Amino acid sequence: TILLPTRKRTAMVKKSVTTVLEMATDPSLIHIAVAYDEDDAESHNYFTSNQWQLLVENTGATQETHCIERIGWQGLHEYYNYLAQNITSDWYFIWNDDAFMRTQGWDQEILAHKDYKGLLSMESNGKRPDSTLFPCVSRLWVETFGMIGINPVDQWIQDVTYPIGAYKRLESKIFHDHYKTTGNNNDEVYQETSKTKKFTKRAYKTPEVHAMKEEWTARWEAVLNAN
Repeated sequence: TILLPTRKRTAMVKKSVTTVLEMATDPSLIHIAVAYDEDDAESHNYFTSNQWQLLVENTGATQETHCIERIGWQGLHEYYNYLAQNITSDWYFIWNDDAFMRTQGWDQEILAHKDYKGLLSMESNGKRPDSTLFPCVSRLWVETFGMIGINPVDQWIQDVTYPIGAYKRLESKIFHDHYKTTGNNNDEVYQETSKTKKFTKRAYKTPEVHAMKEEWTARWEAVLNAN
């Protein structure tokens, strides 16, 4: 399942999801799960349209959309958590509306690791090997913790799994068309998110979060050893 929170970026979502599906060898393996805000009329009109349904389902993939009470970027993790908690899947792929798949057959690479329970990740824009931006976690992760994680979820999952070596970097690649990387998409959504990033970073560095991270790491190691 592709977990995709989005706000007022329907044109970008269309391009993003198209790459995910066109680059897949077997789109029928893929489920696209979208969460958007109840005050977002642009998204509501698009995701309730035949255009969206046909974009996904004509490839053999499946889709579902969730219109939820607005949380905002500061609570971005809650969108991912909501989707994961309401969807049963073998794998949960953390996705962004400004991300584009670049490798043909990426789905088969994940399928080849279907029995692996740790973190799977792909390179994005040539980021350093020890950096995870688009984590893919197994059903066991969600069953263990009851959620994907806390904000920022990519950093959280990386920090929980890396200390115990419970991750694999795949060969497939993603292009992240993020303003800080490419200078593109400096829109209303980015402007809003940039205002809250400093708060999120400070919150992530608190002793409480550090203790929670260590508890998750120990728990995850125990679960993996048992499985």
